[in-house]
Amino acid sequence: MSNSSGSRLPQPKSFPILRPLLTLSAWALQSLVVPPVQAETVLESIKSTGLLEVAIRDDSVPFGFRDGPANQWTGICVDFIQALQAEVSATLGGQPLLVKFYQSSLFNRYNLVAEKVVVVECGPNTIRRDLPLPITFSRPFFVTGTQFLIPADRLGSFDSDGDLRGERIGVLGGTSNSEFLAARYPEAELINFQGFTARRLGVEALMQGRIDAFAGDGILLFGEALVLDIPLGRSYRLYPPYPLDCQGYGLILPADQPEWENLVNRVVTSPNSRDIYRRWLGPIFPALERIEQHCQARQKPSSPKEPTEDESPSGKEP
Repeated sequence: MSNSSGSRLPQPKSFPILRPLLTLSAWALQSLVVPPVQAETVLESIKSTGLLEVAIRDDSVPFGFRDGPANQWTGICVDFIQALQAEVSATLGGQPLLVKFYQSSLFNRYNLVAEKVVVVECGPNTIRRDLPLPITFSRPFFVTGTQFLIPADRLGSFDSDGDLRGERIGVLGGTSNSEFLAARYPEAELINFQGFTARRLGVEALMQGRIDAFAGDGILLFGEALVLDIPLGRSYRLYPPYPLDCQGYGLILPADQPEWENLVNRVVTSPNSRDIYRRWLGPIFPALERIEQHCQARQKPSSPKEPTEDESPSGKEP
């Protein structure tokens, strides 16, 4: 190349010795790049720690509550966790496992799983797909629905097929139970009960005559009646006989853990789980089976073009 005066510009010098050094440096840099570490699966974590961390409610008879002189956790969920412990141990070749219990509530149950504090939460959790959290649900382990606890002498005048105009209906505030009732009975007077003892406060308000009915999942109303020694069938009734809506309870699990989800579902659908419910629910178990059959029948579409009833928004305790 020449400049404007016609003389040639000096050419850049070549340094062949640098080429292998540059190649070596590039190789060295590549070797320093650490591949991303794959996160442990739930089963891998349990295997390495020997610990199964779970959460259970203590306010949800018969699923999870405290009883006895030692105030120990008991209920359907405790027995289910024991069955899960045995299944996990067998899957890991007979490895002994310790179970660590955490207390969950209506307010923290999702986050305990989403934040990886526990790997399963067992309680009255309606299966739902609209939660913006890294969680999923097991297959349904129990089917229930919204019913009213009412005084027995109101059976002839409390019309759940009507609009319940002016009726004072207690319900747990901030739940999809209350949303369901607000949508279905806009003429009723809904009274929301809040806090960890909200269900008990609501049932006590009914017994004191401050409300006309208390609404909730039938199985939980039954459990609260047992705790408060309410004479169901004589002084109080669950109404209507079949729930107004049908929802399945599922265990809360971490998302994107298919191996763990499949293992939990094996336990959920095992004959042993059915035996657990039968032991705990005793004389009302046949009635609950009829409710389950009723709900299964509701889920069958009447034609391929028509949605089932359960495809429309319905609610219970979320």
